[in-house]
Amino acid sequence: MRTLLLELRSHLEDLTAGLRGVDVRRMFGCDAFLANGAIFAMVWREGRIGLRLPDDALPELRAIPGADPWRHRDMVVRQWVLVPESFHDDPDGLAPWVHKAHAAAMDRGPAAAGRRPRRPTRKRRKSASRRKSPRSGRSPRKAKR
Repeated sequence: MRTLLLELRSHLEDLTAGLRGVDVRRMFGCDAFLANGAIFAMVWREGRIGLRLPDDALPELRAIPGADPWRHRDMVVRQWVLVPESFHDDPDGLAPWVHKAHAAAMDRGPAAAGRRPRRPTRKRRKSASRRKSPRSGRSPRKAKR
C-alpha cells in the first residue's frame, strides 16, 4: 500500500509541477496538495486520489464510471470526489480535473481574499515565574487554602 500511496503522490506532483502556489503537506494522515493555502487534492490512505471541485464541475466528474463521493462515516463530504482508479495510470485523463481543482483553490485561498494564510498556534508553556501565585509566591497547585 505504501508504494501505491507514493506513486499517487508522484503523479500529483508531476501534474502540479507547473502550477502556481502549490504546496504539499501531511494533513489528516494523508498527502495534501494546497494552492494559496487551500486544499485541492489529497492522496487518501485507502489508495485513492481525491479532488475538491467547485459545484459546477462535480456532476461531470461524478458521472464518470469509477468516480465516488468521499464519505466520512455516514456523511458524503460536499465538493470532494474520489477520482476513478483508472485515472491513476492516465495522467491525460486526470490532468484537467487537477487543474480545475487547483483553479478553484486559487480562487478561495487566503491570498485570493487578501488574507494571510493561518498559521497553527502553538501553546507556550508558562515559565515557572509566571505560574506562581502573586500572594503566596507558590505554585497555585501547592497553595494552601
